[in-house]
Amino acid sequence: MLPHEDSLTKLPPIDRNRELLKTAREEVYKTVGGHDLPVYFWEPTAEKAPPYPKSVIAFFFSSGWDNGQVSQFAPHCLYFASRGMTAMAFDYRVSAKHGSTPVDSMADVRSAMRWLRLNAVELGINPGKIVGAGGSGGAHMIAAAAMVQGFDEPGEDASISCAPNALALFNPVLDTSKKGFGHDRFLHPDEAKKANLMAAIAPHLPPTLIFHGTHDRVVPFEISEEFVRKMKKKKNVCELMVYEGQGHGFFNFNVSFDLYQGTLNALDDFLVTQAFIEHDPDMQVDLM
Repeated sequence: MLPHEDSLTKLPPIDRNRELLKTAREEVYKTVGGHDLPVYFWEPTAEKAPPYPKSVIAFFFSSGWDNGQVSQFAPHCLYFASRGMTAMAFDYRVSAKHGSTPVDSMADVRSAMRWLRLNAVELGINPGKIVGAGGSGGAHMIAAAAMVQGFDEPGEDASISCAPNALALFNPVLDTSKKGFGHDRFLHPDEAKKANLMAAIAPHLPPTLIFHGTHDRVVPFEISEEFVRKMKKKKNVCELMVYEGQGHGFFNFNVSFDLYQGTLNALDDFLVTQAFIEHDPDMQVDLM
């Protein structure tokens, strides 16, 4: 007997990102405060895997350190695994789920990077070819791992670098001063000041690609413009991909496939230029 038509219309929609997450292998990279923090990763097929230790792209989901979904970048991971990389989506503490602070979240991202380097041989990866990627607060934290000192998990071996070798930032939080975003989410003003990336720009930072929409009402587009100008003044490689009329989160697979595809292709080109992956003229984005 078939269900009544009305009951079918009430079925929840399929979350494609969550379904893609089920195709990943899961491991725990950190246990803190009684919480196991997982990482989900995708490996290239044998024909796509390079004959040398693989480059890594590590994604940290969008948040304001308060909420978010680790499945957000699952489509991106699946794509970059098809390009010969080990692609990973890391979970981290957020206040709504763990009662945590931005400082806790920042510590988790640093732990994730160190976990990659500590386990590089077992994972078959190149510890000098790690791309850190993230959206909004996730972008802030992975950039902070390269730009500011401190915010480490107590007792962790800080001699192991937590800095990625390249950055891909989607509508990133870059200014945690009172005129930026997130200042009031830090417990202490001095923490927000220390975490302010606009004040931490120095020479020799990792090559960086930023995606930002001009109509972002959460994180102002103009902050990314200023950040890129300052990065270039310090002779850093820093590119800004401008998306006219787009708001916060425009790049997500479940928002617009065309924009998702465009940002993915731009990131692919950037990683080819920076020698993290090889050019593949036949590669196309296809998750449909």
